[in-house]
Amino acid sequence: MASPRREAGVALVVAAVAALGFAGTFTFDEVPPALREGLGAAEFPRLICIVILALAALLALQEKRSEAAEPVPATGWWTFAACAGFLPVMAVIGMLPAMFLFVVAVGRLWGERRIALLLASGAGLVAAIWLVFVRVFAITLPAGWLGEQLLG
Repeated sequence: MASPRREAGVALVVAAVAALGFAGTFTFDEVPPALREGLGAAEFPRLICIVILALAALLALQEKRSEAAEPVPATGWWTFAACAGFLPVMAVIGMLPAMFLFVVAVGRLWGERRIALLLASGAGLVAAIWLVFVRVFAITLPAGWLGEQLLG
């Protein structure tokens, strides 16, 4: 049987990550009012963080579960580490190369051994994101420190 103390601890960690994400949105550049449509670049992530905080509060307040929670496998922890490491890597090498590396690394972590398929999946995702956001919506994606140094 999972203890309410363990579930409250999990809820606290989830709430802390959501709160950090929410705080991080205040570092985003402001979108000029003339370009704003619907939720802005900071409002949507804030909304998601608020929903996660509410779900964490529900988890912390719920009664004990009748079944025991299975331990998180090592793959789950490594996936979490890859997600947490994505932003620092993106800050250095840029969004598109970081997404490519993430798809290849997590695909390998989850058991895919065909390197050509992983590379094609990563390249396909990057191409689709680039086409939609850069070409269609004319949004500049973060180039990272390395991209700034190389491209000026």
